Amino acid sequence: MDPIEQPSDDIAALLGRARELKAAIEASRADGEKVAELETNWTALKDQINELQRAENARQADAKASTLMTQMEEFLANQRTPSKALLIGGGRSGVQADTNFFAALAQARSRDAEMQAIGKARLEDMGSSWQGVHPDSKATVGDSDAAGGYLVPNNVVADIELQAQPGRTVVNLFTVVNGVRGSGVDLPWEDTADTRAVIAAPGAPKENSNFLVGNYTATLYTLARIFDVGNQLLRRSEGAAERLVRSKLARAFALGEDYYAIQGSGSSEPMGLLTAIGTGGPYVTSHTPSSTTIVGNFASAIAKAAGAVATRVAQPDGVVMNSGDYWTSLTYGDPAGPGFFVSPSGGAFAFNAQDVGTVGAGPWGVRLAHTPNMPSDSLVVGEFRAAQFYRGEGYRVDVSTEAGDRWDKNLTGFRGEEEIAFDARPYVYTGYFQRITNVLP
Repeated sequence: MDPIEQPSDDIAALLGRARELKAAIEASRADGEKVAELETNWTALKDQINELQRAENARQADAKASTLMTQMEEFLANQRTPSKALLIGGGRSGVQADTNFFAALAQARSRDAEMQAIGKARLEDMGSSWQGVHPDSKATVGDSDAAGGYLVPNNVVADIELQAQPGRTVVNLFTVVNGVRGSGVDLPWEDTADTRAVIAAPGAPKENSNFLVGNYTATLYTLARIFDVGNQLLRRSEGAAERLVRSKLARAFALGEDYYAIQGSGSSEPMGLLTAIGTGGPYVTSHTPSSTTIVGNFASAIAKAAGAVATRVAQPDGVVMNSGDYWTSLTYGDPAGPGFFVSPSGGAFAFNAQDVGTVGAGPWGVRLAHTPNMPSDSLVVGEFRAAQFYRGEGYRVDVSTEAGDRWDKNLTGFRGEEEIAFDARPYVYTGYFQRITNVLP
């Protein structure tokens, strides 16, 4: 056995005690009380042996690793490629230049990051390294520009921390139709509510009712945003600048879609939900908010609006409110008991807080979404899946270094573009949505 695999003196001593304990158990077979006592001793002794054995195994592994590393260092020290000093200065000599060395050097100086890494690895394999400083040389400490500061590389830049990507909170509640061609979509709708059929006596005339069909057009509008970035920055940032630009474009379009779906004016832009509903009339429900009563809680406001929608034979499936209002409303409760109306851990109305941009379970199974695009002190409940939001051929980013005067200015333009169409009026006037305009006390 290798010396480093020999058990330690402590383990050997404990193993000796174990043998003695075994003999004592053998001698006390008929004495149940004694055997129980010896069993307790054996359990404690076994734990000590196992603990020492683990420590001994770790020590042996460390010793083997140290021995192996020493052997490898000795081997590698004898494998260094001969110096190429004879190739520099002093005229020609019998030693021929290693073309592989110069090829690797050219790769290491490449602007392409992948090629540069390959070249550096090849130089390292050849044994290329910096010559050590002569012990008698004067130190250049780099604490000023004249003392070598000009040569100090710039700080290493960590990967850029991008803002959280907002989701299309409201648009994701709608039925989204992609790939629309042309300039718009015609939206026919019923402008009168359904009426029930009535009993007719035998031979009597049956009731004759007329119905009308209205129409609105959801025009395709172009969402667009351009960012210009200097080509030098794009090259030197190793992709960070382009990632930032593309991320900012994606955020802009996510926020833009939601904004126009909620607040679009309908004049040279989509007609949003709030514009179609208004602040008064049949599609607005009054509410008296309170932070300490159940009837004044925001969940009660949701129930009121949902009831108005359901009365019109629609099926409320979602609610949208302002993000700040949402979190504020969760703090409401009765200070005299039972405390929070909505349990932070998911009790009471059985729904948990969701991140901005996501849709989670809301009160009574209604999907709840919140967004900063929704005005404060207002919420909308409705059958969101009945409304259709249209997109053209999809979001895209076009890149140009020559459009306009970018070539002269050495710029690259990133243009995000997307066509969208939405008109909330057919869905609002059919009775699918209801608004509460007084949510917070």
